Amino acid sequence: MLMIVACRRLLVALTALLALPSSAGDGSAPEGFVEVPAHAVQWRPHPAVKGAEYAILLGRPDEAQPLVVRIKFPPRARVPPHTHLDARSYTVLAGQWQLGFGREFDTTRLITYEAGSFYRLPAGTPHFQMSGDAGAIIQIESMGPTGTRFFEQ
Repeated sequence: MLMIVACRRLLVALTALLALPSSAGDGSAPEGFVEVPAHAVQWRPHPAVKGAEYAILLGRPDEAQPLVVRIKFPPRARVPPHTHLDARSYTVLAGQWQLGFGREFDTTRLITYEAGSFYRLPAGTPHFQMSGDAGAIIQIESMGPTGTRFFEQ
């Protein structure tokens, strides 16, 4: 009997919490609003670059929807030549980020982008990348579905 009373109280408390308006429903934020506070960013090991980490801030890579990904690269990390299925917009948030075009990695062809820089890369463009001496944090925005195809080296 005591267990039933405790369960009822828990159910009433949970129902009351669910009935509370959310910040999105009380007019302070529009429907569809998305936020990811810095402390809530979930970093994971990058599958293709040793020492790098990535976080998906919005969307899913396998679905037709907006996608926002943030990547932290250690110093002098190299991303081998590859292409993407989708056009991508890159913003350098911290450090230096370098970009080169072609199917072979060639440091003499790298263009350096400082923090605050932006570039748009068309879909299917063969390219390679590298972080600067202090590493880099970049943010990539695109429309899914997305994918990466690395070239044989």
